[in-house]
Amino acid sequence: MIKKYTIYGLVQGIGFRPGIKRIADRLGISGTVKNSGGVVSVTASGEISALEAFKKEIYRIPQSVITGITEEDTAQDAAIGFTIEESGGISEAVPMLTPDIATCDRCRSEFNDITNRRCHHPFISCTACGPRYSIMESIPYDRCNIAMADFDMCCECESEYTDISDNRCHAQTIACNDCGPTLKYTLDGDPLEAAAKTIKQGGVVAVKDIGGYHFACRADTEAAAESIRRIKRRETKPFAVMFANTAAVREYAYMSDDEERLLLSAARPIVLLRKKKDLAPSVCGASDYIGAFLPCNPYQEYLVRECGELVMTSANVSGAPMITKNEDMFRLRDDVGGFEILSHDRRIVTPLDDSVCRVICQRTQMVRRARGYTPLPVEIGEQRDGAAVLAAGGDLKASFCYAVGGRAYMSQHFGDLENQEAFEEWKRNIAHLGRLLGISQYKFVADLHPLYRSRTEKGIFIQHHYAHMASVMAEHKLSDRALGFIFDGTGYGTDNNIWGGEIILYDNGFERIGGLEYTELTGGDESAKNSETICDCFLASAGLEMRGENSALIKAALESHINTVRSSSMGRLFDAVSALLGISGYNSYEGESAILLESAANKAAESYPLELRLVDGKWSSSELIKDIAYAADRGADKRSLARGFHRAIADAVADAAEAYGEKTIILSGGVFANAVLTEMCMERLTRSGFDVYINEQVPTNDGGIALGQAYMIGSLTL
Repeated sequence: MIKKYTIYGLVQGIGFRPGIKRIADRLGISGTVKNSGGVVSVTASGEISALEAFKKEIYRIPQSVITGITEEDTAQDAAIGFTIEESGGISEAVPMLTPDIATCDRCRSEFNDITNRRCHHPFISCTACGPRYSIMESIPYDRCNIAMADFDMCCECESEYTDISDNRCHAQTIACNDCGPTLKYTLDGDPLEAAAKTIKQGGVVAVKDIGGYHFACRADTEAAAESIRRIKRRETKPFAVMFANTAAVREYAYMSDDEERLLLSAARPIVLLRKKKDLAPSVCGASDYIGAFLPCNPYQEYLVRECGELVMTSANVSGAPMITKNEDMFRLRDDVGGFEILSHDRRIVTPLDDSVCRVICQRTQMVRRARGYTPLPVEIGEQRDGAAVLAAGGDLKASFCYAVGGRAYMSQHFGDLENQEAFEEWKRNIAHLGRLLGISQYKFVADLHPLYRSRTEKGIFIQHHYAHMASVMAEHKLSDRALGFIFDGTGYGTDNNIWGGEIILYDNGFERIGGLEYTELTGGDESAKNSETICDCFLASAGLEMRGENSALIKAALESHINTVRSSSMGRLFDAVSALLGISGYNSYEGESAILLESAANKAAESYPLELRLVDGKWSSSELIKDIAYAADRGADKRSLARGFHRAIADAVADAAEAYGEKTIILSGGVFANAVLTEMCMERLTRSGFDVYINEQVPTNDGGIALGQAYMIGSLTL
């Protein structure tokens, strides 16, 4: 009997075809296997029992994610033996694309084995690991369609590539020290050894990694860390730290089993861990957390093993995209100096920053979705009319999403689109991912904000906080009634005001049914960064005397309503309280004041009793500000007040949930990146019997709203 199988899912870039051949050879089946567009096509000839066993074993091929197998009888002539054919044919199926995969244990062992011909080969990889999406130019995933096409295999690599018994059989990234790619360093000597020497001596090295450049230095060397801050123009935001292994992580941070599994996963994300002891003072700064991660490629592993814990942070000037091109890095070195460059000659097709995650209440919370996860889809269930959707997301923490066939293909993080380079990269990647997925016709959806640059086409425009709520619903395939608490810094409301502290009901459509009362704030980007200014606006709204240096100017602006906005932002309330308590008066990076307020709450022995009252559907921030100001003026401990403020918000959420009586509760928006608040909310809500859902596969901040936009247009009733 001869069967033709078409296999759908994550079946390319993982050694799937050699896996098929090994099964066929073992079962005595003849035939062929090849990549066809985004699927794998198999023709198999054999006994019925052997074919049945063959199909079952296909599902067990390591790393594959098979979403379906179709089969049909065929009159095709029986083959002799089983062969891997050259790719060919076109499939209408939307492919699942493989993300970049961290170096596997076997390759790591070979890299460190002085008897192995790939010892210290910086680009060692196999069918189970290495770059994928970052080097993919088109599909199917064959060498001619990836950046490795620039390098010819040597005879030994070609022999391994065609040997079915070899773990690099049909490994499209196969290479060795003789056939590239190769590392280069700006100083003499072996590139890896010389770069390690620079770092050990307290220098800074720009390292070209899989998805872009990083700046690297010893994490115990303050001068080097400060040098990176000067180069990046980054004042106080904490740096990520690379450790050699989890034992090294445990010296500096507390780590649960869930956090350890996340660190060791093939995605190798940065994981936010509670800090146990400090590195150099400016590495983590005042943060309670260390952004810890493990090496994802061989030369990272070499550097961290030789040099100890490393600052490893995206190489860019603050606000600009991660640098990926050698000429751009050398241009930056000419401009600012202060570092050496470890580069290589393999092109980066798609820039990928490091992903950032944390664990909250035994759930993974995505902070930034990029390398290791992109472009794996989020399963969202069937869409109404089957039409593809392109969701543009928003301008801050920008990411986009294609949704088709019950799956949402989320892009990586691009930063803020006010930066022209980030905007151009965002547009280029929309076109690139669309080509890879074979999507040219789609419904376009973007944020309601009329001035967002992401509104590049005519289409449907979705309110920001509805999209936040829908992003959680999409992840968990929710479509029935639900009550959402959506807290963030800013989002354009349907009444032309700024929203950010909303209670939203979904019941065959979204309705804003309550939230934080409006406060008039002075407008402009600079005032949004200045927590002291925000505090004065909240004090004025509460009828209290302003306390900031520019209070006279702020008072005049508010009285004349010059360049002011009405805002219900929970994020701005956190800024105001941070300034009011003397914790932080300015955000040198986004969310800094709120992060330091959370840190103070973490250190409190107890919560000062405070209440955020809900009156006629509105929470009174004015009364809460009065209570905090009164207590602070009378000498109450600011840490206890910080914790009491968090407790007041969490209690307000739980009390509102009980008042509205909906069993399904959704928490989303950038404010819920605050671990103290999220844990308090979830503890009270779950104890009271609510079903609580948060973002787990996409960021709770604006990096996740594209998913919500796509789900609203394709799946929900509006």
